[in-house]
Amino acid sequence: MQGNLSLSSFVLIIFSVTLGSFGQICLKTGIGSGKIPIDSSPLQTVVNIVSVMVRPYALLGLALYVISTFSWFLVLSRVRLSIAYPMISMSYILVVILSSLLLHERIDWRWAIAGLACISVGVSCIGFGLGQMAGK
Repeated sequence: MQGNLSLSSFVLIIFSVTLGSFGQICLKTGIGSGKIPIDSSPLQTVVNIVSVMVRPYALLGLALYVISTFSWFLVLSRVRLSIAYPMISMSYILVVILSSLLLHERIDWRWAIAGLACISVGVSCIGFGLGQMAGK
């Protein structure tokens, strides 16, 4: 069946997911520890958001997202969506690890590992199920 996962497609998925995950870290770094003010004026709220978006790390995060999106287009042209899309959940694992290592966020690893394991098992079940269907 056309659109199954090949090694090169898997590498492209990993590349896209990794860029998107680092994009999240850069966006969070660009925003900083403060909250973006939500003012009574919708226009002022938009101005506040745009002022954060033009910070260097936020721009880097947006750039990584753009590159990730282009690489995702390549993935979608080669792999069935039912196979490719669940693999985006690998970004959850990477973002939790990067948040701890790079942003020094406190993670309760007992709960994090349990949750990330559930995600991994779910994606594996989807993959195994699709693999079983490919033989039919």
